[in-house]
Amino acid sequence: MYLDVLLLTNFLMAYFLLLAAGALSGQRGGFVRMLAGSGLAAMSSLILFAPPQPYLVQVAYKITTALAITAAAFGWRSKRRLITAACWYAALNIALAGAVLLAVLRTGTRAADTANLTVYLHVSPLLLLALSGVCCGAVDLGLRLLMRRDAPIKTVGLEFELCGQPIRLRAAPDTGCHLRDPITCLPVLVVSYPDAKARLPGPAVDFLEQWFAGATQADPPPGARLRLVPCGTAADRTLLPGFAVPGIGLITEKGVLGLGRSAVVFAPRSFGSTAYEALYGNDFL
Repeated sequence: MYLDVLLLTNFLMAYFLLLAAGALSGQRGGFVRMLAGSGLAAMSSLILFAPPQPYLVQVAYKITTALAITAAAFGWRSKRRLITAACWYAALNIALAGAVLLAVLRTGTRAADTANLTVYLHVSPLLLLALSGVCCGAVDLGLRLLMRRDAPIKTVGLEFELCGQPIRLRAAPDTGCHLRDPITCLPVLVVSYPDAKARLPGPAVDFLEQWFAGATQADPPPGARLRLVPCGTAADRTLLPGFAVPGIGLITEKGVLGLGRSAVVFAPRSFGSTAYEALYGNDFL
């Protein structure tokens, strides 16, 4: 067993497996992060040369290194996403081990080194890399075949008045949107500030720029009634700034249909679509 071959082989294998784990967990790490995760995975294989450890220590080492490797590759801001990626990474390692054992049985190779829940089989490194690539390719092919095609996004035109200026936006339904005005308890319209910025009046833009820059004590535009709506996501909880509006209208072929008074709140990030600038829940219309 050559140390340089062991490290290089495990580095490349881990890179393939991290790509597959990222695809299965809906994450994608940057190139530098992927290299860091792969390097950490290669270094973790050196426990093969350590003295035999108690079984609980071996299990704890495997769990810790799996979490550290996936955290290095995809980040650790969301614990749930980190654990999901780590579980997929561990499952792919087990699947790869099964594929290697199958190849060993087919070729009649019996020699293997085991220590601390780490196995090194005396097979060609090229075979190991090829099987790693096959695992990654199988995951990619499976996701492409099983992935549902997104239905066409249904959008509606909405109109409201802010700071004396009429504003028209395109809105799409979001079944996960349940935000409500804490004062009226009515559902609110969630607007992407970056996507809708060009259509907003200057005073509202100035206020929102200050708010998202951290100046949460800034005065709202003259005549505007500020609303702060609690918003919880998988990553964190925050307050979204917004304004009460006298009424939101649904733009139809026959004119504008009033939906009653409500509020619009602004999200600091883009929704990532050119088809709409706002989101509404099932109970909004």
